[in-house]
Amino acid sequence: MKVKYPDSLTTWEATARVVTAGNQFGIGSGSTRTNQPLIVRLQAPRFFVVGDVVTVSAVINNNTDQPMQVIPNLTAQGITMSGQSPAAVEVKANSETRVDWPVTVTHASEARIKVEVKGAQYADAMEKNFTIYEHGIEKFISRSGKMRGDSVAIKLDIPKERRTDSTNLTVQIAPSMATTMLDALPYLIDYPYGCTEQTMSRFLPAVITAKTLRDLGMKPETAMAKVFGGIEQSTATATHPKGAQDLRELDAMTKAGLERLYDFQHSDGGWGWWKQGESDHFMTAYVVWGMSLAREAGIDIRSDVVERAASYLDKELVEEEKNYDAQAWILHALAEDHVARKRSEVSKFESTAFENLWSNRDALNAYTRALVALSAHKFGFSDRAKTLIQNLENGVKIDSQPDTSIVQRGAQTSDPSVMGTAHWGEDGIFWRWSDGGVESTAFVLRALLAIDPKNKLVEPVTNWLIKNRRGAQWSNTRDTAIVVLTMNEYLRASGEIQPSMSYELVVNGTSVATKQITAADALNAPSKFSISRELVRDGQNDITIRRTSGSGPIYFSSQVEFFSLEEPLAPAGNEIFVRRQYFKLVNHPTLLKGFVSERVPLSDGETVKSGDRIEVVLTVEAKNNYEYLLFEDLKPAGLEAVELRSGDNVYVRELKASALGSTNATLMNFKSAADFTGRSRWVYQELRDRKVALFIDHLPEGVWQVSYEMRAEVPGQFHALPVLGHAMYVPEIRTNGAETRIRVVD
Repeated sequence: MKVKYPDSLTTWEATARVVTAGNQFGIGSGSTRTNQPLIVRLQAPRFFVVGDVVTVSAVINNNTDQPMQVIPNLTAQGITMSGQSPAAVEVKANSETRVDWPVTVTHASEARIKVEVKGAQYADAMEKNFTIYEHGIEKFISRSGKMRGDSVAIKLDIPKERRTDSTNLTVQIAPSMATTMLDALPYLIDYPYGCTEQTMSRFLPAVITAKTLRDLGMKPETAMAKVFGGIEQSTATATHPKGAQDLRELDAMTKAGLERLYDFQHSDGGWGWWKQGESDHFMTAYVVWGMSLAREAGIDIRSDVVERAASYLDKELVEEEKNYDAQAWILHALAEDHVARKRSEVSKFESTAFENLWSNRDALNAYTRALVALSAHKFGFSDRAKTLIQNLENGVKIDSQPDTSIVQRGAQTSDPSVMGTAHWGEDGIFWRWSDGGVESTAFVLRALLAIDPKNKLVEPVTNWLIKNRRGAQWSNTRDTAIVVLTMNEYLRASGEIQPSMSYELVVNGTSVATKQITAADALNAPSKFSISRELVRDGQNDITIRRTSGSGPIYFSSQVEFFSLEEPLAPAGNEIFVRRQYFKLVNHPTLLKGFVSERVPLSDGETVKSGDRIEVVLTVEAKNNYEYLLFEDLKPAGLEAVELRSGDNVYVRELKASALGSTNATLMNFKSAADFTGRSRWVYQELRDRKVALFIDHLPEGVWQVSYEMRAEVPGQFHALPVLGHAMYVPEIRTNGAETRIRVVD
């Protein structure tokens, strides 16, 4: 049997089977390798970047038993060749040799490279297309803050080296940072389940919000039309899937919600999660607290229902003597009932519970301490309430410069107008309900507004809550309801939506806009101004907001997007920051542990050899708790990832604060387990030709590190464009690292 092999250089497997007329069988197999006497292979990176100087090679194989004289040639489109092809080279028998051509990459396009080799009898060629990427990235710079006097100056540095037609500068101005949280109300109202907690969370925030806006002088119809119509028009479809609602629907929903709660009440006066089941201390206290707030807002609440529930909780206080979280939650609900029903005296059980919590206040977390502080305030224990506020101040986590980063030292300087953040509680990985950051911070803010409304922490705490939304709401119905109720207290205390004022926006000396703001504008989305490209300068751009009349705060956000062509590309970040470092791994023999790898840090522009292993370390700083982050590490063209398969286990590990203050912090060269907290998050890693993509579904506030390995392969001088990171569903949360240049030699 004759077989003609296809024109493919590979190994072929053949299997033969025979059978006789009787019962005899036979089977055999063999393999053969198709080859050519003369083969040439093109050796080049998978892609190019403008500015790279690369060694492109032809690897010539002589598969005959005689030496061969051949003439190599390389032709290229889209890149510039330096030097000429040699006239002829000799390739020894059954051997290979390499011929190099240096090429320079000057502009972004598609490159086509063809290498040929001709001998006296044989010839071969190979042609391949490559993508050439621009030396640049999409860059985003943001500055936001609060105008504290009659004017504020914002400075944005925009490099000359950019695509001018890609530059988009916008400025947003608003009289309040709290009103957009009202877009969370439809999420609560339209939630599809109706357990005890969700029934209360469904209508109570809307009722309290309507009351707050009435008290601040707004017409109910105007206010609620805005609340239920969508303040942020760009997200109105998502936040208001059922469209606008009106006050009549709100009244009907409130009545239906109360009737459902009345029906859910158990014979002992308590509530469970649902109508059936045992009474639950937490659920009962939540309902009593909510009904007390509703009564204070003017809603008609059945007194017998609340009295039975309060009596049940009063008797149950002693049962939670050792469970401080639960006892404080119950006591806080009874304290609100104390005010709502205008009770004259604190009950014996309430007094005993308060003294128990007070004497053990050092063992309380922030959430529970805030509940006890509110209880003290409601019961009239003013001095103790103030002491608890001081205790809370001692445990706060403050970031006074959220626009700067420890991992991008010196890349950005903090601006005085930037609002800091402050919060309490855990940062997204917790087990007890009272450890959650959002609810803890919301209740501490309620305590601050009730006991010390002028406290310097009010502004940064409010700012942290706004920044930690997930779209228009927070994590779940309960914490969303609690934050909305707290923001109502903030609006009352701050008076942000009451004053009338006017302002002027000036960009680089040119007046761009003037605007009058009245109380009726308070629930409008922030005013957005798109700045003409003709007004944007190379270098420093000066944006000034001036108050021309009236009083009250002004909040601003300025953002510029452009395609940067800087050399080298500088780092930047908005709420997240990233730094990339390369370490050469050098193996040293040891007596007992075999070979041990030493990490040698590589600076920008350093040289490595083909075959060297390089560890890539990405250090990420998250200013808040984030979800669904993507980091794309753009590789140097001459290096390849050591790992061959996407999806293998990779983890990002949290660094200790003490490590960040050590001498290793400048290099971020942390090796010891003692430098890490022990917390880690799984990362999905995807290996691509140009980049390594890292997907992190949840990243709590802090500084984290993740690493992977590459190997130096193709000689040349390469640009590793920056790491790009962003929150996939909140694109303005964005960062880019610094560019790194690296040289590879044989």
